[in-house]
Amino acid sequence: MEIREHVYLAALLHDIGKFYQRADKIFSDKTNELSENVKKNADYICPLNKEGNFGYQHAVWTLQFLTDVISVLKKIPDFITNNFDYNESKDNVFQLAAYHHKPSSELQALISIADWWSAGIDRRQSLEKDIDNTTNNNSINWGSQRYKSIPLYSVFNGINNGKGISAFDLSVLTIENKSCFPHDIRQKTDGVSQEKYAKLWESFRNEFDKLPTDTFEVFAESLLYLLKKYTWCIPSNTTDMSDVSLFDHLKTTAAFADCLYMYKIEKPDDFIYENNRLIIKEGVKPVILLGGDLSGIQKFIYNIASRKASVSLKGRSFYLQLLIDSIIQRIIQHENIKATHAHIVYSSGGKFYMLLPNTDKVKNAIAELKSELEKELWKQHYGQLLINIDYVAFSYNIQYKGVDFENQTNQDIGLLWKNLADKLVNQKNKKFKKLLIDNYDEFFEVNEVSYDTKVCAVTGIESVNCKCLDKNDDEKTFVLPIVKEQAELGNTLKDIDYIVTYRSNTENKYMKNRVKIDVSTFGIHSYLFDQLELTDDDADFKKITSADTCMIKRINNTDYLGIPLKGKSCSYGFSFYGGNKQAQIENRDKTFEELAGNGYLGILKMDVDNLGSIFINGMPPKDQSFSAYSTLSFMLDYFFSGYLNTIRNNYNNDVNILYSGGDDVFAIGKWDKLIMFAKDIRKNFEDFVGRNDISISAGIVFVGNKFPIAKAAELAGEAEHAAKKFNNGKKNSINIFGENVSWENEFEYVENYKKQFVEHVENNNMSKSILHKIMTYAMIIKDNAIKRQHKESEDNSYIWNTVYYLTRFLKRYENNKNVAAFCKDLRDNQLLKTRNYELMAVAARWAELELKE
Repeated sequence: MEIREHVYLAALLHDIGKFYQRADKIFSDKTNELSENVKKNADYICPLNKEGNFGYQHAVWTLQFLTDVISVLKKIPDFITNNFDYNESKDNVFQLAAYHHKPSSELQALISIADWWSAGIDRRQSLEKDIDNTTNNNSINWGSQRYKSIPLYSVFNGINNGKGISAFDLSVLTIENKSCFPHDIRQKTDGVSQEKYAKLWESFRNEFDKLPTDTFEVFAESLLYLLKKYTWCIPSNTTDMSDVSLFDHLKTTAAFADCLYMYKIEKPDDFIYENNRLIIKEGVKPVILLGGDLSGIQKFIYNIASRKASVSLKGRSFYLQLLIDSIIQRIIQHENIKATHAHIVYSSGGKFYMLLPNTDKVKNAIAELKSELEKELWKQHYGQLLINIDYVAFSYNIQYKGVDFENQTNQDIGLLWKNLADKLVNQKNKKFKKLLIDNYDEFFEVNEVSYDTKVCAVTGIESVNCKCLDKNDDEKTFVLPIVKEQAELGNTLKDIDYIVTYRSNTENKYMKNRVKIDVSTFGIHSYLFDQLELTDDDADFKKITSADTCMIKRINNTDYLGIPLKGKSCSYGFSFYGGNKQAQIENRDKTFEELAGNGYLGILKMDVDNLGSIFINGMPPKDQSFSAYSTLSFMLDYFFSGYLNTIRNNYNNDVNILYSGGDDVFAIGKWDKLIMFAKDIRKNFEDFVGRNDISISAGIVFVGNKFPIAKAAELAGEAEHAAKKFNNGKKNSINIFGENVSWENEFEYVENYKKQFVEHVENNNMSKSILHKIMTYAMIIKDNAIKRQHKESEDNSYIWNTVYYLTRFLKRYENNKNVAAFCKDLRDNQLLKTRNYELMAVAARWAELELKE
């Protein structure tokens, strides 16, 4: 192992002792898990607090953990295993991890800086004893061992100066149920306990022993996912970071440590080491925040041949996920970058952000990769997709808890994100500029047309390489080879459990017969397996002997180390993906016609309201840290890429998620079921964030099953955009049947009256004519709004016509008490307000469609 690897691993595990300590007895208890030898080193590991007691005692448990797992670590080739000794001058993983609060070398001090940058604080200014300190939630008496009882509070609690009180229980990460949802914390018993920590720790330790150790890389990458599985729900610090997960703190600390180390190797004179403290010189910016944005996603997904839309849509959506993953892999695996997945702060919805060292090698590699990616995407997609990549160099100012970047100093981290986001947007306005300059002739040369030239039915591109989409189809549809692969990918998704990513410049002979999609020619190949294929004793995969690294990710299941397979140099992990399972009939995906049944097809688009503002301005300055932003990103990805699948399971045969990531949802399904799906998403999202003022808006339209899907998606997008304008831009609504309806206090009203309309028509013989009358009167109100804008006279006849019509309707049903009472309520109460006309018209239209079924 190289020194860089020691630094990274030590940083990744520097606070694992917090997990261990909370699962164990207190330091002074003779029955705890600490060995006498480890206890003796407390003097050299833990600084004293003002009471003269050991502070940061968790560092002792970090040392104990590393001692406990030495047998596993020794299996890693070239792992330095000299025993921990405070007199030992060398920096090994033990010393680097355990000394981060009381450093005695440059590298130990470097990890201290990484820890501070990740947390956004100087630990020397907040020396903790890990017992009986007061907490920011002083309304609850947590007792003398508060650090074992305080849960991970939701990062959404303080957004926009909120006062939320929701927190998570200790649980293995899963999307199968609501065990990973927060709940309100009102008293000590609502928190967590040593017993729960002990149970979780035991499971973690058992799985740690199963980690692959063929190389440091596969061990470290597999470990990262194990930490994610078990420490996502643990507070990083129960004093000042109780809403930041231990996982995100460990991850970002490891990324910062690696960045600082690599920068120091290239520019050692930018640092000063004195009094066991490493100081970064003023004006030096050793880290860059790199951003990537794949543009053209929406149009790319919808631009399909309608005859094969149901298959092509899902295949193209999943292809985009593989594409962005391959781009990330290509970046972190570049020979002059060699980063890890811990460097990725955020990756979802076609966007990614990562921390990298601000070295000349890295910046040159980024420029090289940017050019290569642009050319490759043009070659494959002819301008439909473009990757925008840029970065901002920065330094964290511990004294002022702010970032210095470009010409700005002591700024909130949110402004760093905004600065990078603005640079990425600016690139969109100059797309293909360099490619156009360098390859002008290729852009504008006239393509020769031959007898074999065909037009791709999906992209409209002419090519001699077009292939028949389905040979069994009487009406032949020709598409580009990559489009055909995407369609085949859509067919395969229903069966896959694993994605195997194989890094090689040539396709492995044992993989060539696998269903695959090559998303680039950068040596990143993705192969799809189901559980049986991957674990079969005769599987071709087991014959791979190449030293090239392979990664196996389990889809939507965190039980990833239970695979009875250990291919050489394979790392293991898991990935959440929204919608790999689709509505089925006779063991195949339903067509749009089959989804719609005898009714309409629904198209739904949703996204979180004001998410950009939440990232930039929503987090209070005192709570801003890279760990906190990483936690926020993780939580959003968990819900939209992961838990959304669980919500969809309740609509198994009626709804398909076609795209979900970041904060976006695009789904299609049976019209009435899709309305309820949207409602469930909104309710579950409110439960997940623990408050109703962080909202999600939706647009939903209903079309015939042969309506062009691209146009339907465009209409749903317009409906979503209209919902965002509701209530003077306060949003939190759904646009349905062309009307904006507030989620908070109107949707339930509409749904309630829809049910009453249906009930009275079906069971009380009420005429459906009342539905049409109400819709007609509501249309007059809409026309009046237009007339008002043009200062024309309004038609208010609907007011007395409503009273007249409902009075006659009452007489018609005077012997039907239920219908009479319902109509009297409409006349005398509900339809006295203009807004209620509009809402009642939505209920009437909803009821009308339901009654046609």
